[in-house]
Amino acid sequence: MSIEVYHDKNADFAEKELKLQKTVKKNANVKVAQVRPRWTSEEVALLKRLYRTHSNAEIAEIIGRKVSSVVFKGHRLGLSKGARRLKEMGQENISRRWEPLKAAAADKKSSTAAKK
Repeated sequence: MSIEVYHDKNADFAEKELKLQKTVKKNANVKVAQVRPRWTSEEVALLKRLYRTHSNAEIAEIIGRKVSSVVFKGHRLGLSKGARRLKEMGQENISRRWEPLKAAAADKKSSTAAKK
């Protein structure tokens, strides 16, 4: 008794095509990394000059880069903020966080006083 095996080439082609479509669909969701421009010597010199006395956001705006880029480059160069600037930044952060809460509390007090 012999068994004849029939091989369908079209079935193999269809299977390969389906795998290819799945791969393309899967890779369509992958983000392509952006190439970041290199720091020029002028940018590095400006960063070194401003880093101790300015906030990272201010430096990023001046240089035209992201804040995270300024932070990372400053860290790589071993730069640090001056004591006066750190104190100012702490006060800015506190006011930025607490001012909205104070305003909301004041609004709540005024609305409850108006009801009475």
